[in-house]
Amino acid sequence: MAKRNTADADPNQPHPGRAELPEPSLDHLKRLTDDTGLFQHAKFTIPLRQEGYTTDDNARALIVATKYYALYKDPEALRLLDTYLSFVLHAHQSDGTVKNFMLFDRTWQKSEPMHDALGRVLWSLGTLLAQLPSSIHEQVVRERFDISAPLIEKQQPRSMAYSMLGLHGYLRRVPDAEHIRSCMKTAADILVQEFESNSRPDWPWFHDALTYDNAALPHSLFAAGLALGDHQYLKVAKETCDFLLANTFTGTHFSFIGCQGWYKQGASKAQFDQQPIDTTGTVLMLKAAHQATGDNNYLKMQRKAFAWFLGENDIGVPLYDAVSKGCGDGLGAGGVSANQGAESTVSFLLALLAMLENK
Repeated sequence: MAKRNTADADPNQPHPGRAELPEPSLDHLKRLTDDTGLFQHAKFTIPLRQEGYTTDDNARALIVATKYYALYKDPEALRLLDTYLSFVLHAHQSDGTVKNFMLFDRTWQKSEPMHDALGRVLWSLGTLLAQLPSSIHEQVVRERFDISAPLIEKQQPRSMAYSMLGLHGYLRRVPDAEHIRSCMKTAADILVQEFESNSRPDWPWFHDALTYDNAALPHSLFAAGLALGDHQYLKVAKETCDFLLANTFTGTHFSFIGCQGWYKQGASKAQFDQQPIDTTGTVLMLKAAHQATGDNNYLKMQRKAFAWFLGENDIGVPLYDAVSKGCGDGLGAGGVSANQGAESTVSFLLALLAMLENK
């Protein structure tokens, strides 16, 4: 993985404590997007066509385009929204499942590893329902969501959590949709049961390890608690949120769980490589925590989490690139990845838009 070393840090880059939030820009997102969708990877800032596309990335980009358009009414965001929505709808199968890995020639990879794409698709469709740019999108989005809704309870926990965020968006648009409320309750009950079965006094968590995008789990229970008015969901959400903060906030900055070993109960926490998806998940979780509790300390922590992108991290180097408007793919001991692929750039934009929605 190419690195941008600490010594190469640009003094013109935003830095926490002296900079306001950057202005959101779609420049690098557009660079990574063709008429099919969002490319998965980049070499530096150049899209790697041979790596193709994923539904995971296009679903997350659909969330970004939806939120960007809601804030700025930019026609370019609407064009991107339709591109990503078209990709997601093409990935969606008649049985409610989704394909994830598409090759550059627009054929689907025949054998796919396990993935969270269905959950992210439902998250994106729910977000679109909650913030519709036009009524012309509603019928097809609701139809596709309803086809997949019965599959939510069969997913793995993180994919289920993403789906629950989509259910929350759906209920914002259609509060009396009883089949969606029922899906939300079933999924939330499953996560609470996972917590009760695996939690220990010194490890109040859903399973015996902290791995990737941990914050999605408490975030989804905050969403369920808010949508259904269930205090048990909110109680578990707050307990697991606070546990996650205790294991990622150093007292001065966030140090997220590294993907080189993760953090298994009773073992040492991996410091590197830290991923932007974990930062964004934490920003979104803390936004939901504040909405659920009214505790302004969660907003202060949210700002600290976002500052990770701007250099308030273990090596003091920004991952956000103010020139390209992209984001480095990871934070390692030797520096920041110079590659600015889809997941990292979409993660940065989603976190930034969440911060701007607070204003």
